[in-house]
This record gives sequence, structure tokens and C-alpha cells, in this order.
Amino acid sequence: MSTTALDPARLTPESLSAGLLSRLGARKDLSRGFGHSTAAPLPGAIPLLGGAPSADALPLQALHQAAADLTGDPAALVGALQYSTPAGITPLREWIARREGVDPSRVLLTNGAFHGLSLLFDALLDRGDRIVVEDPTYPLIFRDLQHHEVEVLPLPLTDQGPDLDSLEDRLRAGARPTLLYTVPDFHNPTGLVTPALQRERLVALAEHYGFVIVSDNAYAGLAAPGVQVPEDYPTSSELVVRVRTFSKVLGPGLRLGYLVLPSWLVGPVTRLRANQDQHSSVLVQEIVGRVVGAGDHAPRGGGLDVIADRARTLYARRAELLLRLLDEGVPGGVRAEHREGGIFLWARVLDPGIDLAAAQRLARERLGTDAVLGRYFFLAPSEDDRGRLRLGISHLDEDALTLAAERLIAALSAPEARR
Repeated sequence: MSTTALDPARLTPESLSAGLLSRLGARKDLSRGFGHSTAAPLPGAIPLLGGAPSADALPLQALHQAAADLTGDPAALVGALQYSTPAGITPLREWIARREGVDPSRVLLTNGAFHGLSLLFDALLDRGDRIVVEDPTYPLIFRDLQHHEVEVLPLPLTDQGPDLDSLEDRLRAGARPTLLYTVPDFHNPTGLVTPALQRERLVALAEHYGFVIVSDNAYAGLAAPGVQVPEDYPTSSELVVRVRTFSKVLGPGLRLGYLVLPSWLVGPVTRLRANQDQHSSVLVQEIVGRVVGAGDHAPRGGGLDVIADRARTLYARRAELLLRLLDEGVPGGVRAEHREGGIFLWARVLDPGIDLAAAQRLARERLGTDAVLGRYFFLAPSEDDRGRLRLGISHLDEDALTLAAERLIAALSAPEARR
């Protein structure tokens, strides 16, 4: 064995990174995300960015009661502190299975929806595969997809839903994607709800051409009062995967979601999950199970649907408030075409003379608010925001939302924001 010491020059972070990191570890993050700000937020800033429940929408009492019930039962608490199975605890999976209309063997609990997507991409994608992604879309999926080096085929969204004619034309011309990623209910960012007939047609295309529909339905249950939403893509199809999360109703810090898998994907995805982190927190699963009423437990706070009903009523009111304030205060007005539910507004600033990027800088650096520019949701890199801002409405109460709106109006109205 050599006793020669390493040259100290080789022990710098730069040298160690160059010599020891894997290809994956060394790869730069090429995903654009929501854009990057180098400046720290101003003290007291109220950004319109969030995608999480506000404090008054979180079921704090229900979670407290569920946790107290668990910790007050020594045997149950001991069980919650042990290892478990990769798919998750049986009572919660059975509760989910009843809601989704499937056998519990097809349900796999995950650390939120993004973890579920990552498992699916690992199970389905090889380098060079093609995938179909709605355009615009939720950009953070590319944080994971970039590692698979896939070819992305854009699926344009119209006011009536995905442009399935253009997709069918590409399929007929020979395109063979492995999967199609879609957000069917209260699409992020547009708020669009995919009509039932389009869902049926897309399933028919998937079954004819052999690609998997990955339905990322994070905002399920958050329809505005009185709005009826079509059924999610059918679990009767062997080419549909449902991706769900508890984050948007019970809180993202729980890090709990689930997949509803076709039978042929259960084994591969479960194996990948077991080899990565074994299983989701049993403690969290037990608490969530008590909140929703899994197994022998009575639901807390009325259960998931009642908790979601309270939240969606709040969010509908906040969306109307924010849109009214912006439309009245921004020169030329502001519109949002799809307001059936969810937690974001896809706002269209009607005055083409307003430079949204300049307004965002003012909002961040001087006024204490922020919004996501439209450019980051479209697949083709561009500095054209198409007059769009994505505004989060779920994480702020009405007083904070009003103050943030006033600050954003000031930024959009400022002379410095004119082209």
C-alpha cells in the first residue's frame, strides 16, 4: 500500500469535484425552474409565488388530534417508529384504493407527487426516449427529466384544452412517445380543466399508439364551489397512471402522496422505490391515515373532503379578490380565462406596453412582492412572457393578498416598467 500523501493542490473543492463526482453529480442543472433572483427578498416582502395552503386553510386541529391519538397509544407509536413495506401502510392504501376504485395492490405511497413522478420516469424512460408535455407546463418536472436526456414533444394548449389534432398528426407521422405528462385539473399554470371528451380521446390515442398517460392531478378536490370536474383519466386503462398528493390540502411539509399504477408497473416501481429509500415515513402515514379516516379511525376535522371544501371556498374568494384588484389597478386591465379552481391565477396583462420583466425587478427590489414570469412555463426558451404572470393565491390571507396586489399594481404601473 502506498504511503505517499496526496498533493494538497488536489484536495481543493474544485479538484475533488473534478476527480470524484459522477457524471450525474457533476452535471449542471439546466432546468430553468421559475427563474432565479440573486437579490435577497426585501424585509416584509409578500411574494405571489406560493403553491401551498395558508395558515388559516391548514387543518391544524385535525393534525394535532391525529398526532395526539397516535402518540397516546404506545403500541401504535412503536409500530409507527419501525420499518415498513415500500408500498405503504395497509389501512391508508385501502382507504386510497376505495376512493380511486382500484385494488389496494395498485396503490404506492410516495414522498409527495414529485417523488412519484421521479419513480415513474426512472421506471419508464431511457436516454433518447420521446415524451409529450403540455405547452405551457409546470417547469419543475424538467429538474428530473433532464437526467434522462429525453426528447420533448410539445403539446400546445388551447382555451379548449390540449391540441389533440396536432398530437394525432405527429403520431400518424411516426412519433412514438413513451409517455405523456398532463395536469388535467386546474392546470399549472393555466388553470385549464381538460374536458371529458378530450380525456376519452387521449386515452384512445394512448391505447392505439402505446404510450403511458401520466396524470399529475395535484389540485384534485380544489374546484371552486359549484364547479363540476370530469373524472380523472380511467384506472381501467393499463396505460394510465394517477399521481396524487396530500400537500395541497393537508400541507406540503408532510411529504406524502401516492401513485395509482396499472398492474404491470406495480412491481418495477415498487422495486425502484425499495432500492432508493425503502418507504415513506410511517409516522406521517399514520397521522394522515387518522385525519382521513383510514382503517378503524374516525376522520378528523371532517376528513379530507371537508377540509378541501373549506380550502377551495377560501381560494375561490381570494382568486376573485386578486383578479378584481389587478383589473381595476393595472393600466389596461388584467384577465384570467380559467378560474374554475386550483391555487394559481394565470394572469394576462392586457397593455402590451408593460414590460413584465422590468415590473418584476421593481416589485422584487423596491416594493416587496414577486410573481413568476410567463416565459418560464413555455417549452421554447424565450424572453417573451406573452403578457402572462402566474400568481399564487393559496398561501396568503386576504389582507396579505390585498397588500401584495397593491405592490404588484405599483410595479406594473411604474414608468420604469414601460417599454
